[in-house]
Order: sequence, then C-alpha cells, then structure tokens
Amino acid sequence: MDIYVAELDEAGKIAAVWVKQDGALGPGVFDPQKHKFDPKSPRQFAGASRAEIEKWIVAKTQQTSQTL
Repeated sequence: MDIYVAELDEAGKIAAVWVKQDGALGPGVFDPQKHKFDPKSPRQFAGASRAEIEKWIVAKTQQTSQTL
C-alpha cells in the first residue's frame, strides 16, 4: 500500500508530499513525472487530511503538465 505524507511549512500549509510506494526502498517527494496517483487504489495519508493531500497532488500534476 502506498503511503503519502504531507510536509508542512511554517504556516501549516503543504509544502511537499512524500510518497512511499509499495515495494520501494524508501520515500521520495511526489513528482508527477515519476509517480502516478490513482485515487481508487488503497493508500494511507499522514501529516494532513486525505482531501488536502489529494488537492495538492492534483495542483502539482496540473502545474507540471502546463510547463511541458
């Protein structure tokens, strides 16, 4: 099961999301070019609510696709 952990800034907002994918040796900062986020797959969330983390991932994915 993938685990998503929010890293918060001083204001309590998400600055980064770390992801530890099932079978990976360690976690890495979520990168839309390297990681695929499937909202239907089982996963765990920490550091922020599921909704906040998903919102951050969607925004990051859209931001990356606009720069490509």
